[in-house]
Amino acid sequence: MKTILEPYLDQEIGINIDRPLRIDSATLKKVCDDCFAVMDENKGYTHYFPYSSIVQVMEHSQGIDVGGLFEHKKHFVLVIKVGHIPEFTPV
Repeated sequence: MKTILEPYLDQEIGINIDRPLRIDSATLKKVCDDCFAVMDENKGYTHYFPYSSIVQVMEHSQGIDVGGLFEHKKHFVLVIKVGHIPEFTPV
């Protein structure tokens, strides 16, 4: 995984940081032996993810369009989808 991500260091990528079905913009900041880190574009927080949390990686030199029906389409050369722990609230 490290060899796939390294070329994108300090570049904007798409990743589902907070919500499983929403791809947001982030900058790939670190690529380590067992994890990677991104900085989100909204708050500037750095998020660390182990490679074991990656569900899917999509890469295309012409870019990948993401976005919902009523959302502005975003264009990324690399998109990473990570698994999320489901949130349950008491009824």
